Amino acid sequence: MAEVAIRIPSTAALFDAWSVAPPDRRPLSDEARERIVDAWSEVAKKATGTPRLRLVMPSGERTAVDEATIVAAVRADMEAMKVDARRHWVRRALAPRETRIGAVLFFLALAAGAALDYGSSEGSLETLLSQTFVVFAWVALWAPAYRLLTAASYRLGRRYFVELAEAEITIAWD
Repeated sequence: MAEVAIRIPSTAALFDAWSVAPPDRRPLSDEARERIVDAWSEVAKKATGTPRLRLVMPSGERTAVDEATIVAAVRADMEAMKVDARRHWVRRALAPRETRIGAVLFFLALAAGAALDYGSSEGSLETLLSQTFVVFAWVALWAPAYRLLTAASYRLGRRYFVELAEAEITIAWD
């Protein structure tokens, strides 16, 4: 049986701070989810059997934390990601407003750069401005590209969500 232990700096760091879902259904923060999946992906290469996930929480929060709720929330998040990674990964990448705006700005900036550069001589002010728009276009595409790559990596790593959804989850205190 393979075990992964992840140190959680605080209960707040484990969950999506903006979610209004009930505590036992609250999604994990992106960082916590990525750390759990990355740690499991390293162990899963050599592992057999049911995975064990041990969350090491700060002992100062012991009295304020309901262990069963945390375990239920982690399991619910892995179940949700198992489905999301299979069916909704492109929609997940394109859903944020920032992604859609970035893609539109990318095409507008490329068009503006091409229009400025069309017919201008090398080294002219128009060429400098067109290259500025090309750089702006690529910068506008960074966030959408990051989201698409993250969603694609979740799709490719779907088996880890499947395995972690069935994991034995325990809480330890440091």
